[in-house]
Amino acid sequence: MKIPGVTVQELMAIPELKEAKVLSGEQGLNRVVRFIDIMEVPDLKGWIREGVLLMTTAYSIRHEPEVLCQIIQLLHQGGAAALAIKPTRFLTEIPRSALEASNACGLPMIEIPADIPYTDITQRVMDMVLNRQVELLRRSEGIYRTLTTMVLENSGIQAVSDNIAELLKAPVAFDNGGQAIITSPQGWDWMKAQDSRYFPINVDKRTVARLVIARNELDDMEQVGIEQARLVMALELMREKAVEDTENRLRGNFIDELMTPPVPVRHEVERRGRQLGFNPAYDWEVAVLESATAPPEEILSGLLSLESTRRRLVSHIEFRSNRAVLFLPTLNSSDYYDGTSADQERSWAETLKQWVSEKALGTGDYYIGIGSAKKLWELLQSYNEARRAITVSQRLYPDQRVCTYGDIEMHYMLGEAMDTEEFSNVFERKLGKLQQYDRSHGSDLLKTLFYYLESRGSLIDTANYLFIHRNSVKYRLERIRDMTDFDLNDPREQFICHACLIHYYLREHK
Repeated sequence: MKIPGVTVQELMAIPELKEAKVLSGEQGLNRVVRFIDIMEVPDLKGWIREGVLLMTTAYSIRHEPEVLCQIIQLLHQGGAAALAIKPTRFLTEIPRSALEASNACGLPMIEIPADIPYTDITQRVMDMVLNRQVELLRRSEGIYRTLTTMVLENSGIQAVSDNIAELLKAPVAFDNGGQAIITSPQGWDWMKAQDSRYFPINVDKRTVARLVIARNELDDMEQVGIEQARLVMALELMREKAVEDTENRLRGNFIDELMTPPVPVRHEVERRGRQLGFNPAYDWEVAVLESATAPPEEILSGLLSLESTRRRLVSHIEFRSNRAVLFLPTLNSSDYYDGTSADQERSWAETLKQWVSEKALGTGDYYIGIGSAKKLWELLQSYNEARRAITVSQRLYPDQRVCTYGDIEMHYMLGEAMDTEEFSNVFERKLGKLQQYDRSHGSDLLKTLFYYLESRGSLIDTANYLFIHRNSVKYRLERIRDMTDFDLNDPREQFICHACLIHYYLREHK
């Protein structure tokens, strides 16, 4: 914080300057004097301090009075408070250009009678500055004591905010990324307020919130109050963060137990779930996000927090190396109390697909698998299903970044059932020629047939999957018919080929 000072207007009221007069720059009388200095040479570059009152007899410029205009400009640019001059001894008059420059920039130029010693002025000014500083320190200590007592007595963040608003005689708000943490008065829409000022609040060397004040001009006393308010609010947010971190750690331990066999008994899961915010009455879906690199923790946590707040639910997220695991509660239809039904509420799968389509997670190479809704004590099953959804999606549908277990359940079950030597023989008999042709010629006949069957015989959809022209698809299908003699319009033939291709891509294709 800046060193406290007194305004030029206050300074002009002291007895030592009763004979002094303001020559120009009256509009700058509210400038604050924090230091006092004497000019001995006209070269001021590099040593002008903000808030300095510069006094001079003009001896160093007695032969070049026009330099006074340049000095005024330098003082203004350096944030000086005023220029006090004794012109009668070495200058016959103040140049008109200097008076005009003073008026233009609002830097007061004060004429001091020649018989007033500098020491009388400097001593009085420094006494005033020091007294102001002592008063500010006393007030600062009082504000800090009041606010910290409220924190220690656990009065709550709202009470702290209300006290700050009363101190500043203005509405205040604490926000984080445009989301209100608290406002005083409650309900104040700080986003629409004009002439507001913003002050960052830092915890662990990063900005976690902002103090918003509906005031543009603040005096030294109010600045002290703001500094103390920022410190105390940082302590309060740090305390809340410590509580939140502890709760997250306990939730993480609980999740680890649910995801590691043997799972605790049902009544124990229900009891601990209620304590930690996992409502056992809800159904829970597990979503797994995997990528080649670590997922964006801050972005993903923020998106999940906003969506959970919108749904008025408590979700949870865990990060494991290159994987994020989301635990997503889903209300039953009887739990909706705002006129929204379970059918109207957007599913978690739709929400995650929107995040990916809008690149809300960035441009990473993500795959997201979503398990089916289970009870809290069955989360391990949903987690395994989410992992299976990713596996099938990566092998069969690499362009489908979000996949639910319901989408690929039959594919996975077929793949498990097909893992026998007999089925490998069926594949070799039915599609071995196409496999050998692809390996020899670097072609994609197997893939073309798979997507053709997946799209229920649509040439356009198959072409879109493979990023080729529809005529190319027709040509490949003709090659497949020539080599295998398949009737691709026969439902039985389609089923056998489709099952063989699922077996190939899930179990054998690398």
